[in-house]
Amino acid sequence: MEKIIEKNKRGMGQNDIDLKGLSIKPLCAALMAAAVLTACGGGGGGSSAAPATDTSTPPTGTPPSTGTPPSTGTPPSTGTPPSTGTPPATGGGTTPPGNVGSTTMACADGAGFQCSGGGIIRTDNGVGMSASGVQVYGKSTSDLAANNTMKTGATGFALEDGNGVAEVRVAKDASGNVGTAAVLLSNLGLRWDGTTERPPIIETFRTTQGRTQLNSSGALVFSALPDPSNLSFYDYATRGAGGTQANYANNAYFPRTGNPPRCEADVTDCRTTESDGLQNQLGDWRSGGTAPDQVSAARLHEDGDVHAGNGQPGPNGAVTILPGGTGVGVPFPGSKGYRGLTNLGFQYANLAGWVTQDTVLIEEWANQGNEHNKNRRGVVAYGDVTAPASVPTTGTATYSGTAWGWYGNGTLTDPSVFRGSATMTVNFATRQVTVTVQNTRTDDAAGAVVPATFTATTTLGAAGSNVSNYLTGTAGNGSLSGGVGGRLFGPVVSTGTSGSGPAEIAGAYRMSAAGGAAVIGGFIGRKQ
Repeated sequence: MEKIIEKNKRGMGQNDIDLKGLSIKPLCAALMAAAVLTACGGGGGGSSAAPATDTSTPPTGTPPSTGTPPSTGTPPSTGTPPSTGTPPATGGGTTPPGNVGSTTMACADGAGFQCSGGGIIRTDNGVGMSASGVQVYGKSTSDLAANNTMKTGATGFALEDGNGVAEVRVAKDASGNVGTAAVLLSNLGLRWDGTTERPPIIETFRTTQGRTQLNSSGALVFSALPDPSNLSFYDYATRGAGGTQANYANNAYFPRTGNPPRCEADVTDCRTTESDGLQNQLGDWRSGGTAPDQVSAARLHEDGDVHAGNGQPGPNGAVTILPGGTGVGVPFPGSKGYRGLTNLGFQYANLAGWVTQDTVLIEEWANQGNEHNKNRRGVVAYGDVTAPASVPTTGTATYSGTAWGWYGNGTLTDPSVFRGSATMTVNFATRQVTVTVQNTRTDDAAGAVVPATFTATTTLGAAGSNVSNYLTGTAGNGSLSGGVGGRLFGPVVSTGTSGSGPAEIAGAYRMSAAGGAAVIGGFIGRKQ
């Protein structure tokens, strides 16, 4: 493992920040070590079975000689992918619209789950609204050049205004403890072949081998992973770049029985684990405090790696079946990237931070000599939203809690994770919500102050409409400006020191400056 890390040090800075920044402290040291090198283009280079090392030149090896343009083959077999809903509105007004479709939580996985919804209903002030959440996201900047000199990492940070959708799902028991977590990502501008969007990401951080898909209702489905010798499934072996991309996505290959990972010959510590699963840390909200639970997870993935099967195209279209631990096979866990999740949660509301790093223009699929990495990260506030008809029309309520997110002081700078405090006051009669985020500092030993604070007066949806559980407005602090959106969660309660109101609140925000500084973050609070 040390040899792999040494070869990839030029790409490790961003990855190290991402994984540590997500506060996945309970993960084993080996997983953390592997995470700093993931998405290094392993397995790139046509027929080459060894993972590409960190160089500034295109991956080596013989490209597929299929003679046909890159194709995604047959449609992805993941059931119904996350819907993008109706096109988001581009306006930046502060008044929520009238009725816009369902704004209550309906999770495809059934009772016991909380989810954000799989499509963006509209966008206000740069913040996307889904059925039961709001979200923002950002992108790396090192990958924006036509020919990328950095192949094994992705650095920099900027806000993203694309059509990407992040859906987060968690299963909670009656006490609010999380047992399952999933992140579904689509339309993030990640293309294995340079032409078509990669199959939707369905990440569950499972510790067992298998495939994750969505059934016709959109619910998570887990199935056995086809044997590496099944070249009708791993059809890159026979079809080359015309193979079925969906068959190489959302697969967990480890642990592999009788099929060891394919690391380079001089690597003595070849990993056999992709994830340590969910790591839980309880907050104090059950005893009257404002600290949410924290669930963290990370996984090293191989999405897009054609070396999953034990075959490759040879001369005149013949298929070579390669046995054992040499030749074709998944090079090692994380050969094409990593993903991470931090979920802060109360009983009804959640604030999730997600990150994905993925290899794009994969040489076998694209044959362009420009295989490299991109990353995306985002914040989603979601959960069991208050029924619109239940939101009060009189009185006020106050909320206290936590702020969390990423801040970068320039487009070429890697962002730092920050934490802060948050207070919210809702006036149900005037439909005004004041959101204050303060005391934002990097979430590390240094605890450096970052300018991710703001105070905003936002507008709550009109009483009687189905957006009465939704708030939106502009946000700024003198040096950064942008927007904020939020939702109300849980039943209306009268306990505590403030008036009656929904039990919890959460939201997401984004701000930026002309010089390139940018922040994406969120807040979560409980009624006082």
